[in-house]
This record gives sequence, structure tokens and C-alpha cells, in this order.
Amino acid sequence: MLLAEEEFPGLAARASDHLDTFLVRDRACWLVAEPGGGVVAGRVAASGSRIFAERRLLSSAGFGESAGFVSPLSDGGLAVAANGRVTVYDADARVRWTHEFEPWPNPGVGGPACVTDAGGRRLLVTTAGPDTADRPYPGDRCVVLELGDGRIVTHATLPSAGAAYILQQSFTDPAQIFLDALQGDTFYALVLTSVDDTLRVEPVGEDETFAGVSLGGAFLKLDVGGEWMSRCAVGQDEILVEAEDVLPEGLRFVGHRPGFLDPDRVVVAVAEEEDSDGNRHLILDGRTLQPVTELDYPGVACSDPLALGDGTWLTTHGDLVRRWRAVGEG
Repeated sequence: MLLAEEEFPGLAARASDHLDTFLVRDRACWLVAEPGGGVVAGRVAASGSRIFAERRLLSSAGFGESAGFVSPLSDGGLAVAANGRVTVYDADARVRWTHEFEPWPNPGVGGPACVTDAGGRRLLVTTAGPDTADRPYPGDRCVVLELGDGRIVTHATLPSAGAAYILQQSFTDPAQIFLDALQGDTFYALVLTSVDDTLRVEPVGEDETFAGVSLGGAFLKLDVGGEWMSRCAVGQDEILVEAEDVLPEGLRFVGHRPGFLDPDRVVVAVAEEEDSDGNRHLILDGRTLQPVTELDYPGVACSDPLALGDGTWLTTHGDLVRRWRAVGEG
């Protein structure tokens, strides 16, 4: 059932080459677009009757040619991580501070990301490591900065090098921070824990990525080839399903945004090929990952579904964003 639709100019342009188009920050979902005049972060409304509750704009004059990875802040500002620097903007778009770091020599490969900690006091940023011309490169870094003044608090070395990154929070627990590192043909899935002045990095998978909205301590991981998907939660056994066992013949999981509609349901796209124009959308049981039903959008073109954790989900078609709920629900 279609609940609302709204144009978000620049969404398709941003989605073509950025990893921050869909974000979870401070218990809210966000879309990031890149219209001609800069970048816009739109917070998805809690009410299902509309798409956006607010939009935050940064003019292109504020950051030069590329805005980099854009992350909303709980105080109304935005953080922008580009190759070689991260800049924090106040709610009025004025620069609060800029922190510079060693840039990746090939900016088309490495790409930073940023996110605040659960308390909204500090900013976590993935950066290149220090220049080590006289010794082997130890890996990229995740640096923790004070959000108020940009002071370095601590850092941790990552297992990846020259990777493109995306940082997400759990929808229900912002202290649970997920980091995907895309290094060529290798993918790392890492969980970050920032407590006091300590940052801990815990690998939880290789050649798999975190997927979509996470709820109640449970999160999804997706095989990069779409051959399987799993559900993980602290203190529980991992539930893993093979595409060939639960999907119609010849189909596999596609996209990188399957997520929890609510604790009982997951929405996912499936198709024969990753870049298919004919993705089908399924609802899976949120605990067993077994298919429950297939969604139907008569006369409407839809790309991958974006679960919002409240029983609704978004689809995008170009710059048009639509919000949906399963038929028969309130």
C-alpha cells in the first residue's frame, strides 16, 4: 500500500557513486542527495503519511568540488568526510572545524566515512594511515575526534587498506556501530565500540557486508555474491540461509539494503543478476529468514527496498521516493 511519495532532487545522481545515500543516525533514517547546488540530507519522517521530516542543505561553495561522505549530526549539523579531511558544519552551515589527515594516493579507490558515537559527543572517521614509505603499510585507521573542537581522542588500525567505507548505526542502539570496508574484491565487516577513550574493532566477517536497518541487537549480513544471507545477534546462534534453498530457482539476494521492517519481518530484493532491472521484493520471517510473501507494485517501477524499522519501507525510482506498508496493516 502506497503511503506517500516525494521528489528528492539529486538522489539518483548521488546514488550512482556514493555510499552514503541511505543512512541510519540517532534512531532515524536519512537519504542523501546531490542536486546542482550542493548536498541535501533528508531525515525520514516518523509518520508514515509523508517522506521527510526535515532537510539539511550544504551549498557547494562550502566544500568545493566533492562533498565526500555526508553524515547528519544530532545537534542539527553535518559532518563531511572527504579524501584528506573531515569538516564539521553547524546547523547554520558554518564551519565548526576541519581535521586534515594523510590522503589516499588513489582517491578513486579509498574513501572515508564518518559517524557519531552513541552520545553524540565524538565523531568516528575512517582515514588513511600515516605515510610509511620505509616500512609496510599497517592499514587504514578509524580516528575518534571530539565533536566540539576536532581534538583527536584515539584511533585504531583497521585490517583494510585503501578501502571505501560506510558507517552505520543500529536503528535501536546507536552504540552498535557497523563498518563495511570495500577493498577491491575483498569486503570486511567490522563492529566498532567506542567507550571513554578506547576504540575497539571486532571483525565479524569477510566477503560479506552489513545490510540495511538493524533492530533490537539483531543485524543482517549479506554474501557479496548474493548466495546467502544471515541474521546475527549477541548471545544467539547465527541463522544463515542459502539462496538456492529458500528462493525460487535461479534467484539470489541482490542489493545491499535488505533490512528489518520490524523485529518479525525482513524485506529483501532478489533477482537472477545483481544489476537487474527486474528485482523482486520478498518479506522474510525476521527470525528464521524464511520467505513469507512476495510484494507486488502494480504499474510502479521500484528499485531495492529500504526498510525503515517501523513496518514501512522506501523505494526509489530516479529522484522519486515512495513509502509503503503491507496491505491490510494500519
